[in-house]
Amino acid sequence: MAVEPTSLALLECDQTDDRSAAAWPTVLEPFENLEFVVSDAASGIAAAVEAVAAARVASASAVPLEHGLDVFHTNQEARRVLAGPWRRAEAAWENAEAADATVAEAKRKGEDARGVAGQARGAWRKAERLLAEVARQESAWQRARAALAVFRPDGTLNERAWAEAEIAAALAEWRGPEWKNVRNFLKDPRTLTFLDRLQRRLAEAEPDAVVRQAWVCRWWLRHRAPPPIPPTTALEQVRALVDAKIRDGELTAFEQAAYDRVATVLRTTVRASSAVEGINSVLRMQQGRHRKMTQGLLNLKRLYWNCRRLQTGKRRGRCPYELLGAPVPSTDFWTLVRSVPQPAGQQLPEKVSGSGDAA
Repeated sequence: MAVEPTSLALLECDQTDDRSAAAWPTVLEPFENLEFVVSDAASGIAAAVEAVAAARVASASAVPLEHGLDVFHTNQEARRVLAGPWRRAEAAWENAEAADATVAEAKRKGEDARGVAGQARGAWRKAERLLAEVARQESAWQRARAALAVFRPDGTLNERAWAEAEIAAALAEWRGPEWKNVRNFLKDPRTLTFLDRLQRRLAEAEPDAVVRQAWVCRWWLRHRAPPPIPPTTALEQVRALVDAKIRDGELTAFEQAAYDRVATVLRTTVRASSAVEGINSVLRMQQGRHRKMTQGLLNLKRLYWNCRRLQTGKRRGRCPYELLGAPVPSTDFWTLVRSVPQPAGQQLPEKVSGSGDAA
């Protein structure tokens, strides 16, 4: 499946069981201007991207192709691994509370509670040990997760060297075979390819490093900074005034153009295939409604998705085809469907019946 990130246009959607390295080039090669592929760690697509990228390198006129591992599946795998320790810690905590209740009941009845009290102390030691262990692992994951963001927690722009150091520190906290996949994902250089690409695109958008940093700070303050806390000291008041000036200060036409270039890079930096996963969830729902999901039906759904006007957000009122600038005769779904010649004796219905229509 191929999705254009800015407009969320669904450009390729094939029903196939073949996801091998030999099958993927037929999907990738038509997209001659494709610059960056974000995918999971499957070996088939990885080999295909590498082959297509190598072929482009051999052709000096071709657009270079980069490959990054998406953070969606890394996060999904980490949450799956952490779910087990959290369940065990919570169960141990509940057992310890139950043991305390047994001690209290024994005392209420005037019985010797020394035995059950010892069991309760042991239950609490176990609960505290398991909770401390999972808290350590959770903290390490949050540190690694922060390393996969565009901005660091302090609001400065992320870059590979810092991210690699944070990931290395997190990896040191994970022991056991259950963390193997997460470790492999995070140690793969492709996981941070988006940062290399981000830094390079920003330098192209604004060559002056000092000016570039100012535009990045302005964008962060406008779109990613946490809600400001009322200042209580003179230093905090000065910082708040400086941030307000950077965030809301008027710009000249030249400055606005430079800021817009930097903002476009930050806004279109892609780290995850969650858009694809979102479309997959829609298609899986549709699979439950149809006895058979044919390729023709998938093509219709792809056409409908790309013609559907968005209801919310900055792109509200426009459809993916319009946002993508696709050269189509119309962006109305039924107009496009009716423009396809139909076999003799067949005619498309004016309306498709739904589950809520009367019989």
